[in-house]
Amino acid sequence: MPISKKLTLVFVSFYLIVIIYMFLFLLVPDVQYAIIQSRQNLALITEGSNYIWALVISLVICFLGSASIGFPVPFPFVLFSISNSLLIKYSNFGYDINQILQLGPFWLEILGITLVGGLGSALGEFTGYAIGFSTKKIMKERDSSVLNNVDGFGNLLLQNKKRAPVYIFLFALTPLPDDILFLPLGIMKYPFWKCIIPAWIGKNFTILFYCVWPIFVAIGLTSQGISTNDVSSIITEALLLLVTITVMFFIMSFDWTKFLEKRKLRKEKPINLT
Repeated sequence: MPISKKLTLVFVSFYLIVIIYMFLFLLVPDVQYAIIQSRQNLALITEGSNYIWALVISLVICFLGSASIGFPVPFPFVLFSISNSLLIKYSNFGYDINQILQLGPFWLEILGITLVGGLGSALGEFTGYAIGFSTKKIMKERDSSVLNNVDGFGNLLLQNKKRAPVYIFLFALTPLPDDILFLPLGIMKYPFWKCIIPAWIGKNFTILFYCVWPIFVAIGLTSQGISTNDVSSIITEALLLLVTITVMFFIMSFDWTKFLEKRKLRKEKPINLT
């Protein structure tokens, strides 16, 4: 299904906000100073007992990112910021990037953000599951082509229910939109406890990727002899946000149902050996 005009407007607004933010940061000294100061204060999010709040933020933002059906929540940017706050915190202790990567406490804190964020994302999928679960009664009372289509997609994808945990894990692991899987799972009344575990495992890998992405960028800049400072880091964060928005736009505008159906038909098409 093509992306709606309203949702396109939302994405365009996100792009404009980030671009205006970049121009103000680069061209207006007062704005640049304020942003750098706020970024340095960001390290307080993971400082001491405040780390608990970083976990709470990760849980909530990842839950909202997964629970939002049809509306983009750029939660990876928040994870970038939290990950960067950890880098800033340990940099303030006098460690360089190579030393930070060898610190066990640093990776334990990254792991904590990953596990809590992964759990939030997995629980957020309950929204799509619950909507699908509640629409089963509606399907019985009225003939809805849309709901029947979603139910048909679920039956198509989950013909072998033993493979369902594998599909759930893969959808959670990859950028595929989870809602197109969890909606039919709810319609089919597939046990939710069988959904949450593979979804959490898959989401953990996804959240970990978002958390280490800024670290990889810092390593890449350092390897090229480019010193990482507040200006370069803020520009990098903004570029990562633009990439994230672009990926989200592609995922939400692509007709995954049609793609999977065509792929299935190609596999079932008999091969002519003559």
